[in-house]
Amino acid sequence: MNTISRVQELADERGLTLCQLSKICSLSEATIRLAKKRGNQLSVDTIERICDALDISLSEFFADAP
Repeated sequence: MNTISRVQELADERGLTLCQLSKICSLSEATIRLAKKRGNQLSVDTIERICDALDISLSEFFADAP
């Protein structure tokens, strides 16, 4: 699974930019942008912070993925 694509999808569903999402999650915008640019996956810690901010569980994050 491409975690960056999933995060982008979740942000789009909520009408958020990645910048707005990073602020909600108390993450550096660079964390998400650099991972996207480099084609890296996000760490579990980062995904957990995003899930907490979006009020979804880790299982929902991975289960709802296409």
